[in-house]
Amino acid sequence: MTRLRSSLFLRATRVLLALLPLLLLWPALRHAIESRMLTHMLLEWPLLFAAGWAAHGLLGARMPHLAHGLRALDWRGWSSATFVSCVAIFWMLPSAIDAALLLAPMAAAKYLSWWFAGAAMAAGWRRMDPELLLFFVGNLAWMTATAGMLYLDTPARLCVSYLLDDQRWTGTALIVLALGLGWVAVRRAMRSGSVGREAVEGARAS
Repeated sequence: MTRLRSSLFLRATRVLLALLPLLLLWPALRHAIESRMLTHMLLEWPLLFAAGWAAHGLLGARMPHLAHGLRALDWRGWSSATFVSCVAIFWMLPSAIDAALLLAPMAAAKYLSWWFAGAAMAAGWRRMDPELLLFFVGNLAWMTATAGMLYLDTPARLCVSYLLDDQRWTGTALIVLALGLGWVAVRRAMRSGSVGREAVEGARAS
């Protein structure tokens, strides 16, 4: 019974996350989120990413042939890591952020790209070798920190849609996020090193 309840709770959570982007169809809510640079970048984008991740968990079980075909195109998670990195670095560009706020096609591209990035990472991260996962997370941390320092230190507005104070708050938040990603990368490296040493010691003992 406990396992059944946990399974139902997990499924309900995935459904809610997968349907979360539909809230952006409400103009007032979308404007409230995107009117601030901080919530635009650090609330909307992660939620779109999480929605794609959750949707993959739901659809993968129902369409195993599709999941198998996508797995064949993503050897050891390389395609997923590359795609997610490209999405992240593109949407951190100030000109891309402004374009997404001013042009409907760019806004649609933003929503879809972050959603597909989440779906791709949900499918690919388990296939990544420890070295690739470490490089991927470390690279994301470096890109995030670079963007954060740029937003924080630049004395002029980089995005015409946001004020300078909002830009600086967002830069600070991106640097904090980068530190968190760096900590994850270091933990991953330490864990991989520990596992490698245990494997070597076990081989010697045998």
